[in-house]
Amino acid sequence: MLRQADVDAEKLQIYTDARSCKVDELQLQPNAMFVFWSTRLRWQLRIRVVTSVFTEGPELERLWQRIKQSASARDYLTSAAPGTPLAPNENAMNQNDETIPHFALINASVLEIDWLELSSSGHRRARITADDWEWLTP
Repeated sequence: MLRQADVDAEKLQIYTDARSCKVDELQLQPNAMFVFWSTRLRWQLRIRVVTSVFTEGPELERLWQRIKQSASARDYLTSAAPGTPLAPNENAMNQNDETIPHFALINASVLEIDWLELSSSGHRRARITADDWEWLTP
């Protein structure tokens, strides 16, 4: 889940379960594309990033100390990994029985943003980088 966007540093910060597939995938291949959609604005953002994944270390521990008392903490304390099939009538909310969190941090450095606005009066699209931007055909 996107937790922070630092405009000046051109970085995004994401929290996830350390057992999720994306953690292994990003550790092997750090280049990624994030896609966001705003229904209210009718905007699509495709953000090309390079990632760093942390599953241990002082920064992760500092973040965990901040969120461990929050409702979000239970997301990282389940006994089953994300995507694990549930038995019939099993409730995933009852699986919070771990004491060690499965918490990971993904730092993403933004390389490029592809911005698309959908409008009945005409669509607009632009490519944005740290140094430049240009209008594109939607």
